[in-house]
Amino acid sequence: MTTKIAKQISHLRKIDFKPWATTIWLVKRRLIAQTAHYSVLRVDVEKKLQEKLKKAVTGKVQDADYRFEEYNFLTADQDNRIFTIGSGDTDFVKIQAEVEKGLENRKVEKYEDLLDSWAYVVKLEYDGNVVYGSRKINKFTRATKISAVAYFIYENQKLVDLEDKKVFTIDMHIDFFIYNGTAFITNKKEFESAMNFREGMEKNRDEVLSAFATLKVFSDVEPIRQGIGSNLHLLRKISAIRKSGYYQDESYLKNLLRLNHEKGWGLTVEDGVIVVDEDNVALVLKLLNNDRLESPINQEIFDASVKKKVV
Repeated sequence: MTTKIAKQISHLRKIDFKPWATTIWLVKRRLIAQTAHYSVLRVDVEKKLQEKLKKAVTGKVQDADYRFEEYNFLTADQDNRIFTIGSGDTDFVKIQAEVEKGLENRKVEKYEDLLDSWAYVVKLEYDGNVVYGSRKINKFTRATKISAVAYFIYENQKLVDLEDKKVFTIDMHIDFFIYNGTAFITNKKEFESAMNFREGMEKNRDEVLSAFATLKVFSDVEPIRQGIGSNLHLLRKISAIRKSGYYQDESYLKNLLRLNHEKGWGLTVEDGVIVVDEDNVALVLKLLNNDRLESPINQEIFDASVKKKVV
């Protein structure tokens, strides 16, 4: 954890959030050519619900049981960890820009305005400080889904049909919160879905493959492009490769080719470049992400896609 993150967390855990103002915003999303566009609606809520939503955010912000780690595309199960990433590297900057328009945004005035919402945002602010909490809204906000689901409550010792009620369902599990330019991720899967991370990973794929072509590391990058396609696991892998940047290190590539020859890893090399085909794309990505590791204890070699440096 960086010093900056440690200071932010220490500060947040000492805050008394009681005087902080709370506003609620519904996020709408449109995909145009796989690029997400966002708009927001202001929502008036009763005091009791407002306090619940506020507590949902502050509970995550001040929970001392969490450990903090930098976000990684190939992270293992989250357990009691919060991942951190600059909010500028996420789609939330687009949503934040809309929320900051304040009263310029239209207010929810009828039930139908609630439907087909993508996420909700809880904005806490006091004396120039702001914390945002966000949660992707579940599938039962869609008009087509609501029509197929029956809602009941247990009242006066019997089930009562809510067919005639205007039901809108959300929960209080915050996926991430934002403070001072940092996103703190409490639910990686929902965060990535809500923030359209697949699009970002596809851009990472194209950027890395362009670099491969320029560096002339491979005989042809198209088999890699075709092999990755829209496969989420391989998109994560190529994004991790971009972040680590080993492919930009000439000595790393020389060592890779040498060890491939010495240990018989199976790559075909012609005239100093790696020949790629549909059958070895996974191996190429594995080696470029430095996933082939040797135990210093007994010299056994392992493939480990999830790893953490010992410092």
